[in-house]
Amino acid sequence: MKRFCIFFIVVFLATGLAGQNRRTDTRVITEDMRYSVEKPFTTWSLSLGYGSLMMFSDISSSSFIPDYPLRFAPTVIVSKQLAPSLAIDMQYLHGEMYGESSPYYFKGTLNDFSLNGVFYINQLGAFPGPVRDRWNFVFKMGLGANFFRSKLHYLSNDAWVREDALGMPSTRYMVAGYDPYNPEEKVEHQMELVVPVGLGVQYRINRHFDVGLESTMRFSTADNLDNVLTGSTNDRYMYTGVNLTYKVGRKDVRHMRWTYRGQGFNLFGRSRRDPLEAEVQMLEEAIQKYADRAPVQRDSVVVSYGLVEVYEAVSVRSLFFEPGARLDLGMAEQVLMAETVVDMKQNQTAALALYGYVDPDDTGDHEVLSARQCEQVLDFLVNELGADPERIAVFPQGAQGTFSGAEGKRSQVVRSANRRVDMVFKK
Repeated sequence: MKRFCIFFIVVFLATGLAGQNRRTDTRVITEDMRYSVEKPFTTWSLSLGYGSLMMFSDISSSSFIPDYPLRFAPTVIVSKQLAPSLAIDMQYLHGEMYGESSPYYFKGTLNDFSLNGVFYINQLGAFPGPVRDRWNFVFKMGLGANFFRSKLHYLSNDAWVREDALGMPSTRYMVAGYDPYNPEEKVEHQMELVVPVGLGVQYRINRHFDVGLESTMRFSTADNLDNVLTGSTNDRYMYTGVNLTYKVGRKDVRHMRWTYRGQGFNLFGRSRRDPLEAEVQMLEEAIQKYADRAPVQRDSVVVSYGLVEVYEAVSVRSLFFEPGARLDLGMAEQVLMAETVVDMKQNQTAALALYGYVDPDDTGDHEVLSARQCEQVLDFLVNELGADPERIAVFPQGAQGTFSGAEGKRSQVVRSANRRVDMVFKK
C-alpha cells in the first residue's frame, strides 16, 4: 500500500506540472464551461451514498473479500468546491462492523466523521477539465474520528469472550463502549482517529445531479476496533459505495467541478502569468523609456547644431548618459558613433575630440564622472568600430560649460542634456 501511495503521489505531481507548462488549448469549449474567477459557479453539493463496509483486523479473514456476508453502510457527504481541481468534503459514515476468525467473531457499530481534501485528477493534466464533459476522477485523503462500540464473541455459541481466555489475568469482558463487567450496559463510545485514503469517479447526469462511485481505505491509528490488542498492525476498514449528488445553488450555471481550467489559471484556480506577459511588459517599458527620453533627443538636435558653432567643428554628435555615468547603449547611440567613425575614415587628416560633461547637481567627483563617460565612448569607437585611437583626443570637462536652462533653472531635460559626451569632428 505504501508503494502504491508513493507511485500515485509521483504521478499526481508530474501531471500537475504538465498542466502548468501547457501553452495552447485546441479544445472547443463554450463560455459557460470555461472557468474564470469573475464568473459565478455552483460550489456546494450534498451526496447520499450506500455501500459495503469490510473490516481488516486481527479478527477477520485474510482474504481481500471476506467469506462471510458483507455489511453495508449509508453515508452523507457535504462538499465545498474551492477550485476546479480541489474540494473539501465533510463525510459521515454509519455502519455495522463485523469480522470473524475462528474461534471468535466481533460485532459492533461505528460512526465515522472525517474532513477530506478531494483532488480532481483530470484537472491536473495538460488539458484540465472533465473527461468528455461527463467524467471526473478524484483522489481523496483526510483525517477523521471513529466513535464505536463492539464486543468479541465465540463463534460456537455467541457468548462474550473474557480477557482471561486470551491469557490475560482478568475476568473483564473484551468489549468497547460497554461496561466490561456487564456487556449489556452501554457506556460512552470509544474513539479512534482514522485516516481515509481513496479514489473515486463521478459522472455528470445533468446540471442538477451527479452519480459517483468511491472506495476509501480508512486507516485507524490504533488496534482497538475488534477488542484484540495483540495484532502487529492497526485495524482498518474499507468503504466502497455509490452515491447520488445534488448540486446546491443556481441551476443556470455550472458546478465548478465540471468546468475547464483555462491557460490563464494555475492549479488552484488563481490567475497565473501569461507566457507573453513578460514580452509585452518589456515592450511597454521600451515605449515608456522612449517617451521619457524623446524630449531630450529632440533638444539634442538643437544642442548639436549650436555646438557646431561653439566648437568651430564640421559636425558634433552628442551621446546622453544617465546619472552615475551610465550609458544606455541602444541602436540610436550605436548609429551616432558609427557615423562618426565613417567620417573619420573618409577624412584621414581630420581628428575627433571627445568632450565629457556632467550636470552640476550630480553627486560624486564631476571630473571623474565626465572622464568615465569619455572612456566608455572611446572604448566602443576603438574596440567595437575599429577607430584609430591615435586620432581621438579626450577632454573631460566635469560640470563646466554646461547648460543652465531658461532663467538659470535646470529642468529634467536640461539636466539630461548636461550629462553627455560631445563627439566633435574637425578637419
